[in-house]
Amino acid sequence: MVSNQDQNKESIFRQESLERLSSPERLDQLMQVVNPQDWLIVTVFCGLATVGLLWSIFGRIPINIDGRGVLIQPRQVVDFQSSISGQLKNLYVKSGQCVKKDEVLAMIDPVDLKQQLQLTKGKLEQLKIQARNSLLLSNQRIQLEKSAIAASRLTLEKRLQDSRSLTPILKTKGLDAIKEQQKNLLERLEDTQNLTPVLKNKALTALKQQRISVKQRLKDAQSLVPVFAERLQKRRELAKIGAIATDSFLQAEQEYQQGLQTVAQLQAELKQLDVNETQTEQSYLQNLRTTGEIQAQLRQLVLENTKTEREYLDNLRSISEIQGKLQELEIQEKRLVQENLESKNQRNKEIQEVNREIIRLEQQITQNSLILSSQDGCVLELTATLGQVVQPGTHLGTLRTGSSNDTSTMTAYFPIRYGKQIHSGMSVSITPDTVQRERFGGILGTVVAVSPFPITKEGAASLIGNPEVVMNLIGQNGAAIQINADLIKDSNTVSGYKWSSSKGPNSEITTGTTTSVRVTIEERAPITFVLPILREFIGFK
Repeated sequence: MVSNQDQNKESIFRQESLERLSSPERLDQLMQVVNPQDWLIVTVFCGLATVGLLWSIFGRIPINIDGRGVLIQPRQVVDFQSSISGQLKNLYVKSGQCVKKDEVLAMIDPVDLKQQLQLTKGKLEQLKIQARNSLLLSNQRIQLEKSAIAASRLTLEKRLQDSRSLTPILKTKGLDAIKEQQKNLLERLEDTQNLTPVLKNKALTALKQQRISVKQRLKDAQSLVPVFAERLQKRRELAKIGAIATDSFLQAEQEYQQGLQTVAQLQAELKQLDVNETQTEQSYLQNLRTTGEIQAQLRQLVLENTKTEREYLDNLRSISEIQGKLQELEIQEKRLVQENLESKNQRNKEIQEVNREIIRLEQQITQNSLILSSQDGCVLELTATLGQVVQPGTHLGTLRTGSSNDTSTMTAYFPIRYGKQIHSGMSVSITPDTVQRERFGGILGTVVAVSPFPITKEGAASLIGNPEVVMNLIGQNGAAIQINADLIKDSNTVSGYKWSSSKGPNSEITTGTTTSVRVTIEERAPITFVLPILREFIGFK
């Protein structure tokens, strides 16, 4: 058992090693761990590591962005389209045919414009008839209104003339009459005021004297009545005895009766004097009332004078109003003439507008029914067919202008997130879809322009000239960044362009060829790809 273990230990070490260990006399020599062949392998690995490190620092890896593009001749693909609506009647060109400037490409029968022209001509005739009828009615109306205005003017002028002539006369006569009445009334008032107390005093004085006289006479008469009565009684007695004649008795009786009558008459006169005194008082009061009436009449004359002045002013205002009405009639007549002129001008303006519309439609039919070539070029494609109903802006075809020897450029479209990383001066590799990239590589070029804003499909179609090609380039994206690149020329190749890995195919690359585009946006050292991973691995930020 022990011998087997010793054999196993000895089998672990090489025989040479056991011998060297058993011979300590060569301990002063270096022990050889690696042989020269191994050193060669280590040197090779170190050299490769050094080269790899240097390449990771100084080497460059291109960062590319892929897009789709097309070779075009800039600004030399144009559309020709219909400018009016109608039916496509004739096509005078076909695809591939070259035309000259102003050469007729197609003809459109503008049915709608012709109908519109016919309707406009009918409208013109109606306007002319309406203008004639309106002019006739307007003239009749104006004549009637002028007659009415003339009659009103004549009436107002007559009133104005009468007012101007009568107003001062009426004022003068009215004021003169008032002054005369005032004068008479003032005289009456003065006489009444002066005479009334005098007459009263004189009348009362006369009545007083008459009353004294009558009273005295009455007293005398009353004193005689008893005397006459006594005499009559005596003579009656004497007559009874026949002492006197009957005539004496009768005379005494007559005297007695006359005495009684005188007393009665004098008493009546006294009463009449009382009545006269009362009448005098009444006359005095009447004179006083007359004075008040005269004063009232004088005040009324003052009012009448004011009224006359007011009527005079009213007449002056009436004259001014009549003059204003005459001016209004004149303005009305002028306005009538102006309205008639404006109405006539408006009708003429409408007729002129319709005439201009007819001329415009005729010119539009004449000019726009023929589709002309805007410049020299060749027809790329026709998108319309004979008999097709077209509208303004309908695409009829595409025309390539300019010479076929003109330099082509490449227009490409990139998604917005990638296109915004592209700048002018960057290198671009363009591989036509008809060429294998693995075999021929791509045409070299340089970015010369980048659109600052996204380009829509419609904007791209206006440049390229074919919406289907645009759909192929942009895809379903609503917008994209457009770049333009110049191709590097090389006269030693069949295509005339410089290729990245060969001389290119033995065929020409023509305008309209779609391409795959690869733009180098930057070149990075390989170590820059590793450092972010290392920083993340060791926890650096």
